[in-house]
Amino acid sequence: MYTLMMIFVFLHILCWAGAFGMWIAAAKTREPLPGMAHMSAAAPVLGLIAAVIGIIDGMAINHIAIGIKLVLSVVVAACAFMAVKKREATPAPVWFAIPVGIVVNIAIGVFM
Repeated sequence: MYTLMMIFVFLHILCWAGAFGMWIAAAKTREPLPGMAHMSAAAPVLGLIAAVIGIIDGMAINHIAIGIKLVLSVVVAACAFMAVKKREATPAPVWFAIPVGIVVNIAIGVFM
């Protein structure tokens, strides 16, 4: 079960890295790629699957950190889908919430 959980954690981090990389690639023009929204939507799903596998396996999981990461992930995914829909007309707070949310989410995962 541990190996399966680590596969989902790897995919979770890979989705965040891809979404962040796509945001950086689109930062100059503010024209986001649809893959950024899809990766930021897949990341909370994969992270939740990894957490559930860890709980089933009896590992010590920080439930508060998982809850914060889940809420933050949903906010980032919503902002990414809004950015894809609005294209260049995306408001600055929505546009910059995406990388900040990704970095904070990874920091919580690493340090909590």
